[in-house]
Formats: sequence, structure tokens, C-alpha cells
Amino acid sequence: MKKLFSIVLVMASVLALATSCNKKDSEPMYVSIATLVEGGGLMGGGVYVEFDNGKTAYVTNASDLQINPSFDSEVRAMIYYTINEEQSSHAGYDMVITLNMVYGVITDYVRYIDDHDVGNISSYTAGIAINEGYYANKWITLDIAFPYSSPSKEHNVYLVYNELPEHQGMFQNMYADDGYLYLELYHDDDDDGTTNVFSGFACWKIRSNIGVNIDDYKGIKILFWNYKSNKADVSVLDKPDPETLTVAQ
Repeated sequence: MKKLFSIVLVMASVLALATSCNKKDSEPMYVSIATLVEGGGLMGGGVYVEFDNGKTAYVTNASDLQINPSFDSEVRAMIYYTINEEQSSHAGYDMVITLNMVYGVITDYVRYIDDHDVGNISSYTAGIAINEGYYANKWITLDIAFPYSSPSKEHNVYLVYNELPEHQGMFQNMYADDGYLYLELYHDDDDDGTTNVFSGFACWKIRSNIGVNIDDYKGIKILFWNYKSNKADVSVLDKPDPETLTVAQ
């Protein structure tokens, strides 16, 4: 079975900015979870940033950034950046920024529940928690937590679309015809212990492969086994208000 994420991976900085920070003290620094995109028509093989409100940013020090996209030439990251006000625009972009620090965020896409890369998902019953979450620009971003003990153990986390008849599986009885898109979150802890608790962000892209249009739903409901309450739980992500999706935070 393909191991997507490991404790060692998610606790480390997946992306590294090789250059030193040249930020002036007078320049405010912002932080945001965003998408780093490699190549494309805008920059011809370089790296640019796409924020969750759809705005794009030219990166002045993109040549210093090395990324390893998981798929679709994209990867999610927590970025610390300054806005170059004197360069309010660059051909094809909404803004110009300089990256000061970049930390990788777990990146995957929403899969079918019977995806052969997933394996025996019915056995992934380890508990997990969703502290908060939102979705925007085809990305679901969750602040998740789960127990662990050994950094050598590999933890797999999958967000899946259950297209089986009557949504067969451990969450079957939680489905309702209420206008929400239902997804299921599974966690395989590799028989790890529960000494510590990991907490961090994870992101999943809603691609056309699952055959749904998120705009047809009033929100998303994510079904998962909550390790805190030791029972099935649901996290509700309502449709975002575009006015609240700011670039700089």
C-alpha cells in the first residue's frame, strides 16, 4: 500500500527556502495557507502562488524555492511573505510578493473510497479529530489531530468520496439528503501508541475525477471517527463567503 504521509514528514518543513530573508523592518509580513504552483502559462516553468480567493502572486525569489509537487504541479504550504507595494502588478498576476518562510502542508486529493491506491480502507479505524476547517478554490483545508507515540510509525490519512451503493461502510447511517456533499475521513495509525498528540494542517483538492460540482452543494460534511469522544462524528464546512477570503492575514 502506498504510504502518503509519515510523522517524520508532517513534523518537518517539507519545503525549504534557500535564500536568507531580506525583509525590511518597515515591511509587514503576512502568513497564509496557499497553493504553490509549478510551471503553467503564467510563469513558464517557475513557481507562483495561488491564494484561496483565486488571486495569484508573482514571487520575486521563486528561483530560490524548490518544491516537489504531489500531483497536478501543485502543493499546499504555509507561507510567510511580504507584499511589494511598489510592484503592484506583474504580467498576468494580481500582486507581487517575496517569500520569507515556507512550510509544507500535507497535500493530497479527494479519492474514491475504492481507489486501488488507498488499500483496505475499512480497516483504517484509528481515531482522529478535526479542530477546524474550510474549503475554497477547490481545496479543503483541515486542522487535524491524532495520537501517536513513535516517529518511525507511518500514519495514513485519506479523505474519500463514498460512491458505493447506499454509502456502505462505517458511516453509512450518518448520511442524509440535506444538500451537503458528504466525504469520509479515514486514519491508519500503523499500530502506533497514544503517548503524544500530533496537530497540524492537511489539504485535499476536489478534482473533477469524483464527478461532483461543489457549487451544487451548500457545504461539505466530513464524517470521521473522533478519538476524543470515541465515536463517529461530523465536521460541517459551510459554503465560504467570498468577501471573507482575504489574501493577506
